[in-house]
Amino acid sequence: MTIQEPERGGVQVISRAAAILRCLEDEPSGLSLGAIAKRSGLPRSTVQRLVDALAQEELLEVHGRGGVCLGPALMRLASHSHVDITQKARPYLEELSRVTGETASLVSASGAQMMILQSVVSPHALRVAPVAGSFLSIYATAGGKILLSTMPDQAIGQLLGKALKPLTEKTPSLSQLLEQLETIREDGFALDFDEHTLGVGAIAVGLQTPQGRYAIDVVGPVWRIDQAKDAVKAALLKCRDDMVNGLRSID
Repeated sequence: MTIQEPERGGVQVISRAAAILRCLEDEPSGLSLGAIAKRSGLPRSTVQRLVDALAQEELLEVHGRGGVCLGPALMRLASHSHVDITQKARPYLEELSRVTGETASLVSASGAQMMILQSVVSPHALRVAPVAGSFLSIYATAGGKILLSTMPDQAIGQLLGKALKPLTEKTPSLSQLLEQLETIREDGFALDFDEHTLGVGAIAVGLQTPQGRYAIDVVGPVWRIDQAKDAVKAALLKCRDDMVNGLRSID
């Protein structure tokens, strides 16, 4: 069966759009139109036209002259690739929430943001209740710092830029964040007390799986998390070890 001309044109458009998306997959800080054209081998005018169309669908984001990067709609679509681990992780998060009395979450990195994949909410009346599918700034969250700690400092600077937007008076600067990441790499735990949201505290550990790297977060009011810090850390380690053993079946 031969491909008709209109169909052939449609296939070519899809192929070119895919080439642009592939150029950006390892460039969290984005590329210029010229850089995309050079890497993809496409005419700059074609790149401009396709970038504009993809941006309208939120598959790309355009930040001034120098920055075209993957967009939020593409990130949401990508989140579905985590569906297997998200479903299998829930019973472990339920046990973690039961033991600590706080909200337990599974999170992953999505560019300069942390994406909440699964969350089991604390039974306390005063609690923190993150919504699955939502995004938080990666540099001011415990889970986000765990994910950043696997990256070289230079790559972190390229991803986040030199000036981090202060979310509270305790949000770290880039230099402070890099110091925190050194400690996180040494002891395996990340903390967030009032850095993303005043009154909210969190402790996290990393989780390496066949599908990639994630973080497990325990989050609640600062004073409760701080008082139970040692117990929360112990519960996180047990949850991580149990999940590693339980998720070995994921291909």
